[in-house]
Amino acid sequence: MGRPNLTKLSKLFEIPVVRLTLLSLAAAALSGQANQAKEVQFEVLSIRPVNGPGNASMNTGPSPNGFDSRLSLWQMINVAYGPVDYVQWGSVEILKAPGWIGDFYDIKARVSQADLKAWQSQGMGHELLRSAMRAALRDRCKLAIHEQPSKGEIFELVIGKRGPRLQAAVPHSTPPSGVKLASGGVLVQTMKNGRPVKTYYGATVQDLADFLNIMSGRTPVRDRTGLTGHYDFTIQQAPPDPDENHVYSYPVDHLGLQVKQGTENRPKLVIDHIEKPTAN
Repeated sequence: MGRPNLTKLSKLFEIPVVRLTLLSLAAAALSGQANQAKEVQFEVLSIRPVNGPGNASMNTGPSPNGFDSRLSLWQMINVAYGPVDYVQWGSVEILKAPGWIGDFYDIKARVSQADLKAWQSQGMGHELLRSAMRAALRDRCKLAIHEQPSKGEIFELVIGKRGPRLQAAVPHSTPPSGVKLASGGVLVQTMKNGRPVKTYYGATVQDLADFLNIMSGRTPVRDRTGLTGHYDFTIQQAPPDPDENHVYSYPVDHLGLQVKQGTENRPKLVIDHIEKPTAN
């Protein structure tokens, strides 16, 4: 079933104002984001179940005046407590979750005019959105959750034994048309001998780690190289090895880099209590 009519949804914005507080230090440790000394409140909030099979919109960032997305409860919890980058959500372990945590909901939220400026100027860590989602889950789902110390597996992108062999990008050069990266670099994707080739211009090693993170599935990739420059480099898909993680399907040895296994301290989330969202 498709999204409900927006005009009809507007009539649902008739619930009491929900007071929102800032992220706790524990949540900041999980997300790697610092707290902001600012409180906001949602002026309106609607959480409506999706009838029939649902598909996430994967909009996990704030809208200009609030939040507008279709997410499962599992994804909502990750917006509130997990990494800001949804690609890394697979590494978050949520224990004692009910079977219906995968149910989808259409979420429509709006902040007040008085809080709009703070909302629109929140950092890349989406601090205010995260705190808002935490409050919404407490209010509408009666969510009680805590962190449990744990270690998790990771892949580490490190410098090889002979040092990096990355070509520094030419300053102020104009890259070809391609996919714009968060670093300001550009990714151009082509094919060679039937296999994908990815050429980066003015990109960072973190851009490479972000791509490898997509390939690695549930195991996050961390950039441990310490390299902070902008580089031009190319990687190409190698013939797949069914016994290896897909993170190895794009070799990086020719760049003087290496992917190795490691561990990190990464808390698990334990649900103490949760209910399906209350009606609007």
